[in-house]
Amino acid sequence: MTVEAKASIPQTANNGENHVPVIERSIYPNLKLRVYTTGMRQNRLAKLVGIDEAYLSRIINGVRVPGRQTQEHIAQVLGCDADWLFQQTTVQVPADMRANSPKIA
Repeated sequence: MTVEAKASIPQTANNGENHVPVIERSIYPNLKLRVYTTGMRQNRLAKLVGIDEAYLSRIINGVRVPGRQTQEHIAQVLGCDADWLFQQTTVQVPADMRANSPKIA
C-alpha cells in the first residue's frame, strides 16, 4: 500500500488577500460513508476490531494511517473490501493543525 502523507511541505492558499499556510492530509471518504450507512457506532466498531476508540477516530479523520492488517480487520467487520474502504482522498487543512498531521501506524 502506498501512503501519501504530504504534510512535510507547507503550501499557501490564496483567497485574494490572505496567504494561509496549508498542509495536505489523506482521508478515507469510503470509510466514513460505510460507518455512517451501517449505523455502527465508532465505539462498537473499535471494540469489534480490537483497537482503541480514539485510534479509530484518528483513522476515520485522516490523522492516522492504519496498517494493512488493521485495514483488513475493519473491512471484515464492516462487510466490504479493504481496498475500496481505504481509497485515499487528499484534502488541504490549515498548517496550524500540523500537530495532527498523518502518522503511519
